[in-house]
Amino acid sequence: MTFIGTLCGCCGSSQPSYVSVNGHRYHIKRLLGEGGFSFVYLVESRENGLMALKKIRCPFGSIGSISPAMKEVDNYQKFKSPYIAQIIDSQVVQERDGSKTVYILLPYFSKGSLQDEINRHLLDCTQVPELEVVRLALGVARGLLCIHDAAPADESDVTYSIVSAPYAEDSSLLNDLELDTFGESHQAYAHHDIKPSNIMISSEGMPVISDLGSCSRACVEINSRQALLQFQEWRSEHCTLTFMAPEILDVKLNSVITEKCDVWSFGCTIYTMCFGISPFEREEQISGASVTYSLTTGKYSIPSGTNYSSGLIDVVKKCLNVDPDGRPSVDELISLLMDLQSQLVS
Repeated sequence: MTFIGTLCGCCGSSQPSYVSVNGHRYHIKRLLGEGGFSFVYLVESRENGLMALKKIRCPFGSIGSISPAMKEVDNYQKFKSPYIAQIIDSQVVQERDGSKTVYILLPYFSKGSLQDEINRHLLDCTQVPELEVVRLALGVARGLLCIHDAAPADESDVTYSIVSAPYAEDSSLLNDLELDTFGESHQAYAHHDIKPSNIMISSEGMPVISDLGSCSRACVEINSRQALLQFQEWRSEHCTLTFMAPEILDVKLNSVITEKCDVWSFGCTIYTMCFGISPFEREEQISGASVTYSLTTGKYSIPSGTNYSSGLIDVVKKCLNVDPDGRPSVDELISLLMDLQSQLVS
């Protein structure tokens, strides 16, 4: 039985809280974050130390909640890279009320996220050194390359632990609930929500892309009014406005969205590392233009007197091209960043 301990009703004292995933018991230390039907806890086991446990509640009869949860599990299994968070374990629990709970056990990053690192520099009134910006950007780009070039997995090879339900029946159901309803391209995947808070910092100081719930096949064909409305609803749940590509924010009928949306978000992320704020949030502050207007028109500026090299600023400008076809591929970005890194260390 899987459960989380609660407060003692008789005296109000806190009993030790724990959760069991596939028979392994984890002590719950504290809540790290929450949103919608999901909660993330810091947990600890005697064997493996500290980890992060994501708990997703899927109400009874809600296909719309179980499908994304299982797709997130699938994504963590699909992409294998030191620059992408790797799943430790997962389990789907059938609750007595008919709902399901999905548990996803992930590494815990004690150094926090890239956003935490940016915030520390803001508090100290310091800049992230350019060589460090380039090093971190290279790591993120290598993680994105793994996502963009991922070969399609054989869905029949993906297994889930289902409690209190026949495995064959439930696994068949879950395989039918494919999140990628916007196209069947097998060419690439995209993360769709690259931003500093979704990039963790490992104990070795490496950037690690996390939160793969927004990740799905990159080729999104908007070829009907229904597809347009469906994508807009999906976007509101999975994408962050200030790091969102224009073609996602102002999605049009008969358009195709590709992995180049991640390149735009990557450019916003580099800009935020350099200047402590995303480019279109800054534009709103200095000119009064709304984030939506600035983003769709590509209106932003580089702070005057910046100490960052023209080479790094040029990488940002290449990424923040309103025309997706005009943005470089991640392969090209890695080459540009490696050249820049060589110049900085020489």
